[in-house]
Amino acid sequence: MRQDERSYLMTTQQHQTQYICRTLFSRKGAISYIGHLDLMKVIERAVRRAELPILYTQGYNPRPMMVFALPLGVGINTCGDYVDVAMSVPVPAEEFLEKVRPQLPDGLEFIHAINLDEPKNSIMSVVSCASYRLEARGITRPLLKLFAMDEIKIEKKSKKKMVDTDIRPLMIKPLVTDSEDVIELLVYAGSTQNLRCDVLLNALCLHTGYDRDDADNCIVTRTALYGGEYPDIVGIENLV
Repeated sequence: MRQDERSYLMTTQQHQTQYICRTLFSRKGAISYIGHLDLMKVIERAVRRAELPILYTQGYNPRPMMVFALPLGVGINTCGDYVDVAMSVPVPAEEFLEKVRPQLPDGLEFIHAINLDEPKNSIMSVVSCASYRLEARGITRPLLKLFAMDEIKIEKKSKKKMVDTDIRPLMIKPLVTDSEDVIELLVYAGSTQNLRCDVLLNALCLHTGYDRDDADNCIVTRTALYGGEYPDIVGIENLV
């Protein structure tokens, strides 16, 4: 079969109806230090061991049909992230959780799930903001100082060269500041605007003199994801 014939057949594959289990999950501890692709493999294997009818893409390299609201960086904990897992037949959310939970490794927990018809928009496309909790020695005051700045330039790699980027427009506001060592903040996140916490911590050291060792040992937890346009944002769980 010629390449053009194979390509044509690929474009004429029959559409697969998806039955979505949208799942709220958390991760902490050692499993936070695996990459996003490895996390996908862990969840795929758990669903397969649970003998649930997960859907796969069609073609030469089938992949599980799972969509994360926002990929997690290595070393980032979460208590409020979502993944959509597509099934070939309807599976009640309660049954999905009951079967998958025993297959998950320590540190990864499926907290809640709901059933959805095939969504019009990918869950990843609706994320616009995220909240993070940062825990490190004396981090609150320097971060509030950073929020008070009008411009926060930092070097970032872009198209194989380093460019100066102002990250201040990506920082929305501090949320919880009642401890010297713990602060929660809201930032832009998603496919169009996204502030990574490692970039934020680098800027903190560069612009406030915050200790590099304390920044490197900072415990970062993503606490929630939001959709909508700030200030009119809503939790992802409400965007169904």
